[in-house]
Amino acid sequence: MNRLIVRLAALSLLSACAHSASSETPAAPAAATAPAPTAQARELASQAEALAMGGKYAEALPLYRQAWAGGVRDQGILYDAACAAALEGQKAEALTWLERVADAGFAMTEHMKQDPDLASVREDPAFARVLERVAANDAKLNAAREPELRDELLRMMDEDQVARRAAGAANFKDTAANERMKAIDVKNTARMKEILAQVGWPTKTLVGERASKAAWLLVQHADLDPAFQKQCLPLLEKAVANGEGSEKDLAYLTDRILVADGKPQRYGTQFHTVDGKLVPRPIEDEAHVDERRASVGLGTMAEYTEQMHRMTSTISGGK
Repeated sequence: MNRLIVRLAALSLLSACAHSASSETPAAPAAATAPAPTAQARELASQAEALAMGGKYAEALPLYRQAWAGGVRDQGILYDAACAAALEGQKAEALTWLERVADAGFAMTEHMKQDPDLASVREDPAFARVLERVAANDAKLNAAREPELRDELLRMMDEDQVARRAAGAANFKDTAANERMKAIDVKNTARMKEILAQVGWPTKTLVGERASKAAWLLVQHADLDPAFQKQCLPLLEKAVANGEGSEKDLAYLTDRILVADGKPQRYGTQFHTVDGKLVPRPIEDEAHVDERRASVGLGTMAEYTEQMHRMTSTISGGK
């Protein structure tokens, strides 16, 4: 269903072997008055997501409400709650959730305008007001000193994601789709080398937050050139240290490089399939992985694993 697009964006999924980000919307800080989410609230949110994915919107809504009360402010979960309410005919509640989505920094304007899940509330004047706020978030994420480079990076990311969705839809068993994805990766990697040689790491200030995320994604998918990925790591580290990059992105790239070197990953972001089951690749000091994940703004391994299983199941039609 359409809100899966939002969940994939928020969860940084859709990679052939390690589930890296699709066009992720950078998260805004939660409101200062929001409590830190409790473990119980996160579990309730996970249960609500599973119910909503199964079309059980009436059952999901009370859990979404409890998760909110417990401090959950994840954009994707709030958006899913809005969709569930809209599909259940709870228009006022759907609009309340959409207000919360806008507060959280949601910026997928075009998706929100077209998502059929929200059809029941789209003509309400309150929807238009929320959409204006989302558009403002969108504009903020795209503010850039180099708009031409920003637009090029976003086009490259879109091409990357179209190819990955096509390959993923066939469970990466379609040779033509896999070769198309590989060719795009090779082309994008070559262009990223040129960009980094010309301007250094594409920072938030230089190309905007969304395009900076795109640059990371393209490097994350440069698996055919691990030496290049390693060259990018200190550049991203410097950007993060200067407030110009994402700690989450750095965690993903760090794990990607470690796994490629045959070493245990640090944050548990990289998965593979063993005996038909999606599982994390080996993790160093696994007992403390959740502490490391929390330090960069990632949820727990248990939550992430469950989310990935649910998303990949939905993508593959439950197979």
